[in-house]
Amino acid sequence: MPISFTEKKKRIYVATFLLNFAQLILYFVNDDITTGLVYIIIVVRSLIYIYKDKFKSNIIPYLIIAVQLVIGFATIDNALQILSILIPCYSCWYLWFSKDTQQLRVGNIIANTAWAVYNVCDGLYIILIMRAMTVGSNLIAYIKRRKELSKSR
Repeated sequence: MPISFTEKKKRIYVATFLLNFAQLILYFVNDDITTGLVYIIIVVRSLIYIYKDKFKSNIIPYLIIAVQLVIGFATIDNALQILSILIPCYSCWYLWFSKDTQQLRVGNIIANTAWAVYNVCDGLYIILIMRAMTVGSNLIAYIKRRKELSKSR
């Protein structure tokens, strides 16, 4: 069963970390230094999310967003990279503040669709395949869970 169908948020965070790590490598292979540097923060952030229940403060996502913005805008090469700077800020917010797996799925759908646009424009099609699979599985899981919830009411 794909990880998108789990009702355990921690499993979604682990899968997010692994996907982000793989994408980090691909951005550097593609010589997209700005996105690669931002992705280092994304990977560290993804690791923190796995253990976020241990943190009592919400300052962490705001610090991460600030670091992502500083690194991104300090290294930006072209206007398209604004997407690779802003999408992680949105992702940081929804991954930290989502209350349930349905909200995580919607956030994943929105963020990965935006990343797919960036990947098409940047010509990094291998990541586009991963994005499409993530969006598709999250969309199916969202619809399936929504039907399950409506039946139980």
